[in-house]
Amino acid sequence: MIMKIKFLLPVLLLCSFWANAQKMQGIGIHFGGYDFYGPQTNNYLFSDQYHYSYNSEKGAYDTSTRSHLFWNPMVKFTYWFQLNKHLDLNLGLSLANLEYPTDRPDSDYINKYHYNTAGTRNEKFLGEFDARINYNIIPKEDYLFSPYVFAGINASYHDIFWGADIPLGIGVNVNLSGKKTNPIYLNLESGYKIAGTDHDQNHLQHSIGIVYWFKPGYKPPKAVTPPPPVIIKDTDNDGVPDDEDACPTIAGPAALNGCPDSDNDGIADNKDECPLVAGLPQFNGCPDSDGDGIPDNKDKCPYVAGLAQYDGCPPPDADKDGVPDTEDRCPNDPGPASNQGCPEIKQETVRQVEKAAKAIFFETGKATIKKASYKQLDVVVKVMKDNPSYFADIEGHTDNVGSHDLNMGLSQKRAEAVKNYFVKKGISEDRLTAQGFGETQPIATNETATGRAANRRTVIKLRNFKK
Repeated sequence: MIMKIKFLLPVLLLCSFWANAQKMQGIGIHFGGYDFYGPQTNNYLFSDQYHYSYNSEKGAYDTSTRSHLFWNPMVKFTYWFQLNKHLDLNLGLSLANLEYPTDRPDSDYINKYHYNTAGTRNEKFLGEFDARINYNIIPKEDYLFSPYVFAGINASYHDIFWGADIPLGIGVNVNLSGKKTNPIYLNLESGYKIAGTDHDQNHLQHSIGIVYWFKPGYKPPKAVTPPPPVIIKDTDNDGVPDDEDACPTIAGPAALNGCPDSDNDGIADNKDECPLVAGLPQFNGCPDSDGDGIPDNKDKCPYVAGLAQYDGCPPPDADKDGVPDTEDRCPNDPGPASNQGCPEIKQETVRQVEKAAKAIFFETGKATIKKASYKQLDVVVKVMKDNPSYFADIEGHTDNVGSHDLNMGLSQKRAEAVKNYFVKKGISEDRLTAQGFGETQPIATNETATGRAANRRTVIKLRNFKK
């Protein structure tokens, strides 16, 4: 057991030197006493002791009792290491010269103190080394008064014997200097040491001392000499120093780096492209009166919304029909936007062509036009010849009888058959288009014969503009 303790204490000692510049450490010296008499007799603090005085009249010794504190003086040296605000590692070396009781209780030891026979005492050196953990109930760096409790392990040497004890106790640190940097503490402590080996006896140890705390390598900050006063130059007296003033000779607010804002638009004149007319930040202080996204200073038509490609003016519209020339298929002939800016075809002509288209018939399942349809086809030919600016879009449609591929192919061939008829009659092919839609665009139900007949149709749509 003793050998284990002797090996453990150096480990604790090495742990205590685990320090850096941020950890507080302390050294202390303490004075006090050992109390072996109390644990031997259960009479702690003051106990009775006989005193003898010679009475010359009686020719004998008078005997009396007085209260005494049976403590043996000792001195203690300590090293402290702060683990955190609440925990400290504490190493201590205690030295004393005293008589050590050898039994529990030791009658001879007790009688020597009780009957005041000091001359028979056998006082010898006692050395104790303890390693403890102190728990600070109140952190000492935050308060002047910091109580704590402690526990640890203690190795002792007396005469020729090694021993071990378990110290338990309480203490308090009082900051005498009132400082947090290198403070000095008054330390008061009382502990009970429980014997851990046959050669040890239970005893108390009381002490009062001084502990000086420090940080290794800590250097107090050097006093900084204030620089000479800086003379601030403000030429325009606007409260903005010249070295920070973007306009040092013209007064302006600090929010605009000392520059004025003549039009009060929040943009400093030195950054405002229109400094006398309130404007918008995105246009560098210039307005956009017509809201077309082009600032007035770059807009040739500042009060009429336009496009950037025309310098802010509306696109040209030669026929004044409201459809820009860029979108007008008939830029010189006015017409509605619904007809691409071209004049509308007369409804009479549209109905005439639609009627003719309904009278176009084909051989069943074929793209061969029946001769009975030629008369109506010639009506369309006349309209196209009378109006050389017209174009015709020919559509072929079927019912849903048969496969999709078959219907798409048949409708395309029928539309092309009508186109070819018109070409043979002298209509330029570039004025005609042909497209089959099969059964995809029915105008009636395919559940009845009448509906299917209506879906089998040819549609001719006139237009007076190129696609």
